[in-house]
Amino acid sequence: MPETSKPRIVVAEKFNESAMSRLAAAGDVVLLDRPDEDRLVAEVTIADALAVRTYVHVTAHVIEAARQAGRLKVIGRGGVGVDNIDVAAAVAAGITVVNTPAACTQAVADLVVGLIVAVQRRTVEFDPRVRRGEFASLRSEAPQAIELGHQTLGVIGMGRIGRAVGTRLHLGFGTRVIYYDIREVGYLPFAAESQPDAEAVYANADVVTLHVPLTPLTRGMIDERALTHFKPTAILVNTSRGPVVQAVPLARALKEGRLAGAAIDVFDPEPPPPDHPLFSAPNCVLTPHVASRTQEGLAAMNDVVDDIIAVLQGREPMYPVECQ
Repeated sequence: MPETSKPRIVVAEKFNESAMSRLAAAGDVVLLDRPDEDRLVAEVTIADALAVRTYVHVTAHVIEAARQAGRLKVIGRGGVGVDNIDVAAAVAAGITVVNTPAACTQAVADLVVGLIVAVQRRTVEFDPRVRRGEFASLRSEAPQAIELGHQTLGVIGMGRIGRAVGTRLHLGFGTRVIYYDIREVGYLPFAAESQPDAEAVYANADVVTLHVPLTPLTRGMIDERALTHFKPTAILVNTSRGPVVQAVPLARALKEGRLAGAAIDVFDPEPPPPDHPLFSAPNCVLTPHVASRTQEGLAAMNDVVDDIIAVLQGREPMYPVECQ
C-alpha cells in the first residue's frame, strides 16, 4: 500500500468524541493510554502532532528525541497548565505548544466559591451529623461563620481564574478583594487592592485562594514559613496545582489551630496515598481535582485539537504557549 500523506497524530490521553473525530478528519490518529517515557520517545519520532491532558509528561528527553527526528510540529495540552510539558525545550526545538487557557475559568471560579462556603459554613461536617440525629444540638451552637460581605478575599495570581473569583466575591457578595501577582495586572472589572507581596495577602485575608501556574517559583510556596503569616481564623483554597502547597505543614497548622480551614482540589501526588496528611486534618474539604470538570469546561479543553489542526495545516493557532 502507498504511504499515507496524512499527518500522524498521537493522542496520549483520550479526548472526547467530538475532538477525536476532528483529529481523525485531519490525520491518522494513534490513541495511547498514558504511555511511559520510553513509549512516548518512540512515538514522537514518527509523529507530526502530540495531544496530552494532565498526566502524561512531555519531558526534555522526549522533546530531544522529537527534535532529532525532525518531524513533530505541535504539542497540544487540553487544559490551562503546561507544567507537564517542557515548554522551553519545545520552543528551542521549534515545536509549537498550544493549550486552552480560558477553557475552565468559569468552572474553577464556581467551585472556589462553593468550597469557601462549604468550609466556612461547615456543610460537609454537618451533613453526616444531621443524619445521626444531631440536628438540635448543632442548631443550638453559637454561630461561627461571618458573612462573606464582611470578609477579605486574598487572591494569589490575578489571571483569568483569579479575576473570575474576585468578580464573583466582590460583585456578588460584597467581599473586599486584595491580591498579589508577579506580573502587571492592568484593568480589573471590580475594586481590588494590590499588595506589595504574598505575605501581605496572607496576613490580611480571611480567605486566601491560589491561582498560580506550577513553576520553580511557586512550587512549595505555601510552606511552614508562609503559614505563619496567615490569620488563625483564615482558610486556604487551592485549585491550582498540588505541589504549590506543602501538605505536611498545612495539616499541622490545621491540627494546631493556626489556620481555621482549608479546601484542596489538587494533590501531590495524584491520586493521594491513603496516609496523606490532610486526610486527618480538621475542617479540610477535599475534592478529586474536579474544579475544571464541568460539561462546558471539559468541552472547551478538548478544543485544543483545533489549534493542533491549525498548526498541522500551516495556520496560526489561537493559543500558542510562550516560554515562561
